[in-house]
Amino acid sequence: MKFLTKFLLTAIALQMQQVVCVLALGGESNTPPSNARTLSNLMFTTEAYRKEALRLVIQEANQVAQELKLPEQLPINDTNLLQCYISPYGMSRFKRHIGNVTTSNYTYSVSIDNKFSFVDKSHQDSDRLKWFKEYSWPISQLDTNAAYQLATQWLADVSMDVDGLNRDCNVYIRPTGVVGQGATARFLPLYWVYWAPGPDGFGSKASVGLFLPMKTLLDLRVEDSKYILRKPLQFTNLDYLLSQTNAPTETYFS
Repeated sequence: MKFLTKFLLTAIALQMQQVVCVLALGGESNTPPSNARTLSNLMFTTEAYRKEALRLVIQEANQVAQELKLPEQLPINDTNLLQCYISPYGMSRFKRHIGNVTTSNYTYSVSIDNKFSFVDKSHQDSDRLKWFKEYSWPISQLDTNAAYQLATQWLADVSMDVDGLNRDCNVYIRPTGVVGQGATARFLPLYWVYWAPGPDGFGSKASVGLFLPMKTLLDLRVEDSKYILRKPLQFTNLDYLLSQTNAPTETYFS
């Protein structure tokens, strides 16, 4: 009996999930579609939409790179990208995730509510190995205040709501590679500054990773749209873009 109840509840949940997908895509709700139809709706896109979405994401990446003063060769364009991903229109409408672009230095993502939300540095593993060999500071040089000031400055530079994060969340600042204990301990001055509404390690709303000696940004991530004050990317001719139909596809290149 318990197994049958669990089975029925699972079936109902799957059916409701299909209805939600169709509603998100503007479909009819009275007859849930087949899995194939739902997948087809989610994967629908056009080449015209893909090109315009890519243009908008690149435009936003250029703006972010300038605001953060990142070491990029500007302007970023489709000829100097290493990789990109543009979500199919159906998936983008449902998930509010447009895509990302990657240069030789950073990946820029429009991933939360059609807004810029993440930037991640490339080659972090090799950078850390190098820094571990070259930097090992005594624990007396730990400077969480400087790490916090730099992290919040970068967040503000890209129009993130620092005041809101500080109001709603606890702030945690953690160095990397602490070795030893007490006054003889040493550490790598690579800090993670993050904001979480609960205890340390439980569900951050935003985070910044940085290497303090060189003021190098490793990661900047905001997970909740209400703390992203930037405007969503806007398609001014969406009806036309979607009328240029072609076979559904997800688009990658590298």
